[in-house]
Amino acid sequence: MKIQHKLFTLSFLILTACATKPTDSDALSAYQQANDPLEPMNRVSFAFNDNLNQFVFRPFDKVYRWIFPEPVRTGVHNFSTNLSQPCYLVNALLQGDFKDGAQIFGRFFTNSTLGIGGLFDVATDLGIEAPKKDFGQTLYTWGVKESGPYLVLPVLGPSNVRDATGTVADFFIDPVDWSLPKAEKHLLLYRYAIMGVDKIDSTSDLLWNLKQSSVDPYAALRTMYQQNRKKVLEEDTENTSDTTPAPADYDFDFEE
Repeated sequence: MKIQHKLFTLSFLILTACATKPTDSDALSAYQQANDPLEPMNRVSFAFNDNLNQFVFRPFDKVYRWIFPEPVRTGVHNFSTNLSQPCYLVNALLQGDFKDGAQIFGRFFTNSTLGIGGLFDVATDLGIEAPKKDFGQTLYTWGVKESGPYLVLPVLGPSNVRDATGTVADFFIDPVDWSLPKAEKHLLLYRYAIMGVDKIDSTSDLLWNLKQSSVDPYAALRTMYQQNRKKVLEEDTENTSDTTPAPADYDFDFEE
C-alpha cells in the first residue's frame, strides 16, 4: 500500500509539473517548438541552479581566478579535457566513426606523453582536431532521433531525455572509471574534482550574463541549448554518413 501511495504521489507531481498545452494555433506552435511540457518543474530546477551559481559557483570561481594565474588555469583545463578523451573514443567507436576515433586517440596519446599528462595541449599545436563524442550522440546515431522533452537537471543544467540518459551511460562506459583497480577508485574523486573546477571556471558566468541581457534567461538558455545541440548532431551525422558504415537500427525511440 505504501508503494502504491508513493507511485501515486510521484505520478501526481509529474502531471502537475506539466505546462498546460495552449489552444491558440500560434501559441501551440511555439509550445511544440519549445518541446518543454515540463516547464514548471524545469523552472524550479533552473532557479535552483541560478542560486547555486550566484552564491556558490561564481564566488568560488572568483577566488579560484584570484589565487591561480591564467597559465595554471589553462593547465587545469587542458588536463580536464584530456581526461575526457577516453570516453569520447569509446563513443566514436560505438558510432562507427573511426576517423574521429583516430583523431581522439591521437590527441589523447600526444597530450598524455608530449603534453605531460595533458597539462599542455600539444595536439592542437600539431593540428590534431578535438572532436567531442558523448552517448547522447551515440543514441542519435543509433536511430534515437526524438530527443524527448527538454529537461533542466539540478547542477548539471539543460538537457533532454535522450541526452540525460546518455550522461548516465557515459559514467558506465568511461574507460578511466572501469579500468582503475578497486584499490585506486579513490582517484576518481580527484578526477571529478578537477573536471568540476574546470566546468565551473568555464560556465559560471553564463547564467549571470543571461540574467543581465535577457528578459527571460530561462527561455534564452533553453533556445541556446536546443539550437546548439541540434547543430552538433546534424553536423556530426553529415561528417560521418559518407565515410563510415551505418550502425545497426536500434529501436530506442522515446515518445515526445
